[in-house]
Amino acid sequence: VKQKERRKRREKMGKPVFFTLTNCPRKLKGISDRYNYKANMHNLIFKDATFRNVKYQASIITKCNFNGTRLIGIDFFNSNIKGSSFKNAVLKDVVFFNCNLNNVDFKGAQLERVAFISTNIKVAKNLTINDQCKIYTTYPKIHMDEATKHTLLSLSENEGIYRYKALHVNKNKLNLWCLQILLDSYGIETYQALCVLKEKQSKQRFFTVYSYKQFIEKQLLL
Repeated sequence: VKQKERRKRREKMGKPVFFTLTNCPRKLKGISDRYNYKANMHNLIFKDATFRNVKYQASIITKCNFNGTRLIGIDFFNSNIKGSSFKNAVLKDVVFFNCNLNNVDFKGAQLERVAFISTNIKVAKNLTINDQCKIYTTYPKIHMDEATKHTLLSLSENEGIYRYKALHVNKNKLNLWCLQILLDSYGIETYQALCVLKEKQSKQRFFTVYSYKQFIEKQLLL
């Protein structure tokens, strides 16, 4: 109860609230449409749960049970996932960016459109890389005209886009890793679709790379 009260007070004051839960013996539900910064999750059970459109940034997710879980549109950025298990899980449109996958078990997992960026996959267990996986180890060299670059950078004025840092590193720099994933998926038309965001001044919150994929597919009628 005291923890909940502290969380409410911090939320009212506009201060960041970090999700912390460890060693919980009961089975937990998944979450959707959420941004978790510095979450601390250890030895939790999410067996057969569903996660959709969630970003974990700079988080600890160690020795957690995701067996049989559906993870759709999940970004794990700069996170420690050591010792967790994704046995027989479904991972679709998932991004592992600069993550610790030491002893993470992927036995029987179904991987569809999964990206590994600057992440050592050799330390994972039972990970089978198929043609639905992309491995990025070299910083992308992306060429675009100045007008397009200016428009994409100006999207940082939209808090629902900038706050979750999927498209931007800062106000003056685009996240080329994520942009490369989108370009690999949709080609040069990616720029056209993203620039529409400036025209619409969308109030949608773009938590993940998956958020942008959904928007682009809608624009391109895919």
